[in-house]
Amino acid sequence: MTVGAVINEGMGRILRALIGLGPDESKIQPMKLAIVDDDEDVRLALARLLRGLGHVVRVFGSAEEFEAAPVTADCLILDVRLPGISGHELCERLRRRPVRLPIVLITGDSSVKADVSASAETPLITKPFDYTTLMAAVAQAIAFTAADRPRHAH
Repeated sequence: MTVGAVINEGMGRILRALIGLGPDESKIQPMKLAIVDDDEDVRLALARLLRGLGHVVRVFGSAEEFEAAPVTADCLILDVRLPGISGHELCERLRRRPVRLPIVLITGDSSVKADVSASAETPLITKPFDYTTLMAAVAQAIAFTAADRPRHAH
């Protein structure tokens, strides 16, 4: 068994526990993840890690780039501090859409916690973080969104 397979199996157990799947239920499938971060090194490193573990990943350097692209994702990993449209503003825009997209906010600034209202719906994690922390936050955002009823546009 490869290291990646061992990590995937361990994460599978953690994610099944986080979203309430029993050990004998089907394995969690690779996810479609979108990453929006203006730091190219962070964006590429995160994408490389997640792709190496079997996930399908699309990367974007700005909120504007993300909004301009047709994106289907299981979860959005979104940097809070972006030039132009901020991650917080993009998060608010996405919350107003009728179809909810699970979002995990990431930041390199530990003081952001006071500025951004992270919640069960939109967890906030501080860089640097490890894969387990990231995937636990992804599972939390997905579980919350799945439990929330889709909102209809007004």
